[in-house]
Amino acid sequence: MTGPRAESIVFGFGGLAIGFLAALVLRRIRRNPAAPDAARETSAVPSLVEQRYAEVEESYRKLFDGSVDGIYVTTPDGQLLNANPALARMMGYETARDLIEGVTDIANTIYVDPRVRSEYQARMARDGMVRDFEYQVRQRDGTVLWLSDSAAVVRDEAGVIVRYEGTVRDITDQKRAEEAVAESRRRLQEVIDTVPAVINVKDVNLRYVLMNRYMANIFGIEPEDAIGRTTTDLMSRYGAQKADDNDRRVIASGRERGFYEEEYIDSSGTMRQWLVNKLPLRSADGEVANIVTVALDIGERKRVEQEMREAKDAAEAALRNLKETQNSLIEAEKLAALGRLVAGIAHEVNNPVGISLTVASALERKVATFTEELERGNLRRSNLNDFVETSRSAASQLVANLNRAAELVQSFKQVAADRTYSDQRPFDIADLTEQVVMSLRPSFRKKNLTLKVDCQPNLIMNSYPGPYGQVLTNLFLNSVAHAFPNAHEGEVSIRIQEVGNDHVEILFADNGCGMTADVRRRAFDPFFTTRRNEGGTGLGLHIVYSIVTSRLGGRIHLYSAPGEGTRIQIILPRVAPAELQPGSA
Repeated sequence: MTGPRAESIVFGFGGLAIGFLAALVLRRIRRNPAAPDAARETSAVPSLVEQRYAEVEESYRKLFDGSVDGIYVTTPDGQLLNANPALARMMGYETARDLIEGVTDIANTIYVDPRVRSEYQARMARDGMVRDFEYQVRQRDGTVLWLSDSAAVVRDEAGVIVRYEGTVRDITDQKRAEEAVAESRRRLQEVIDTVPAVINVKDVNLRYVLMNRYMANIFGIEPEDAIGRTTTDLMSRYGAQKADDNDRRVIASGRERGFYEEEYIDSSGTMRQWLVNKLPLRSADGEVANIVTVALDIGERKRVEQEMREAKDAAEAALRNLKETQNSLIEAEKLAALGRLVAGIAHEVNNPVGISLTVASALERKVATFTEELERGNLRRSNLNDFVETSRSAASQLVANLNRAAELVQSFKQVAADRTYSDQRPFDIADLTEQVVMSLRPSFRKKNLTLKVDCQPNLIMNSYPGPYGQVLTNLFLNSVAHAFPNAHEGEVSIRIQEVGNDHVEILFADNGCGMTADVRRRAFDPFFTTRRNEGGTGLGLHIVYSIVTSRLGGRIHLYSAPGEGTRIQIILPRVAPAELQPGSA
C-alpha cells in the first residue's frame, strides 16, 4: 500500500519513526531515479521497501485497531483526520469512519466547554505537547465523559503545525471515584466540624491531612490552611513540642496513646485543659500511616470538680461543726435531764430531811424542858413517862425519815454514777429500773400522773447501765412534757420481760394525746420538736434512738396515733456490744 492513504494510516498511529523512514525511503527512490548503470539496483529497491513497508503497516494497523485507548489525528482548526475503533466506541459510534464523518468541529461538537479546546491549543503551541490533559466531552447520545489526553504536534518542513496526534483514556469512573472521595471527605469534614472537640489527622511526617473547625477556631487558623503543615508551623507558641512528642510515641509503638490530660494555650492566651487521646491508622500493609487526635475541653469539668471539692470540704467542715454542736447539745440535754433529776431528788429528799429536822427540834426543846424540871427537883413520874414516850416517837420518826433520805441519796448516787461512768457491767435490770423510777416519781406527782412499773425479776444483763438509765429518763421526761399538754390526769407505764434467752423487751406506754403521722415519722430526728417555743431542743427521743441502736445494740419501734397515746417498744440484747459504735451517745 503506497501513497497518501498509507501515510495517513501511519500518521494516524502517532507518526512512528519507522513508518516515516519507510515512507521517506519510498518517496526518495521514486523522485530520484538513478543513472543507467544503477538501474538494476533501483528497480529492486522499491519492491523490497514496499514489502517491508507493508509488513510494518500491517503490524501497526493491528496495534492501532486493537488499542484500548483512543487514538486520534486532528488538524489545528478542529477537523478529525483519523481515529481508531477504541475512540469511536468511546464516543458512541459504530466505526471510526462514522466518528470521522460525524464530527466536523471538535471544539463545539466534542468538548463540553469549548474554552478547554483553546487552552489545549495554547499548550500545544507553547510546549509542542500535552500530558494527562483532562477535560469533559460529549458522547454521541449526549452523555458526558472525562478524558485524559496526551498528544504532540506534527510540523511541516517550515515548522508550521499541521496536525495533532494523541491518545485519550476514559477516566470517567476515576473522576467519579475521586468526586465520591471528595464528597465523602466533605461530608466527613462537615460532621467533624459539628463535634465540640479537637479532631485532627496527621501523616507520619506529622503534617496535617485533616482538621476540624473547632480546633481551627481555638488556635486561630483555617482548616484548609493547616493541610500539609506541621504543628510547629502552625502552633509553635501553643505547646507544639508536647503534641509532637506524643505523636512520635504513637508512631513508634503502633498503639493507642490512651487518654491523658494536657494543657495548651489557645489563641486568646488562655490556658485550657484537655483530655487527649491519640491512636494510629494503618495502611493496607499494616504500617502506621496516620495519627488521629481527639481532645475534649475539660476546663469546665475541672472547674466544677474544684468547686465540688471546695463545696465538699466546706460541707464536711460544716458537718463536723454540726456534729460537734449536736454532741454539745446532746451533752447539754443529758446534763439538763440530770439537772431535772437532781431537782426532783432534792425535792424528794427535802421532805424526810425537813420532817427529821422538825422532830429533832421538837425533841431538843423537850430535852431542855426535861432538864430544867430535873434540876429544880420537881420531876414527876408522869413527866418522865411523857419524855420517854416523846423521845421514842422522835427517834422512830428520825430513823424512818433519815432512812428514806438515805435511800433517795443512794439511788441518786447510783444513777449519777452510772451516767458518769458508762462502763459495761452486769446488773439486774429490774433493780436499775426501780432506782431510775424512784428518782423520777416526784416529777410525776407534780403533774398528777400515775406511774406503773412491772419488771420481771432476776433479769441480769451485761450492758451499760448509764446509757440505759438515760434512755428511761428521756422517755419519762418526754412523756411528761408532751403527752399531757393540758395537765390532765394520766398514766405512764413500763413493763420489762424476757424475750427468748438472749433479749429483753421494754414496753413504755402512756395514755396521752398521741402523735400525728408526720410527728411520728420525724419523732427520732435530731432537733425536731413540737415545743420549740417552750424551750424544747428536739434531742430527747433522738438521744433515746441513738443510745438504743448504737450503744446498747438494740431496736426501737414507735406506735402512736392522735388521742390513742404512745407506745414505744425496745428490744435489747442481754449482752451489749463490747465496743463503742460510731455515732453512739
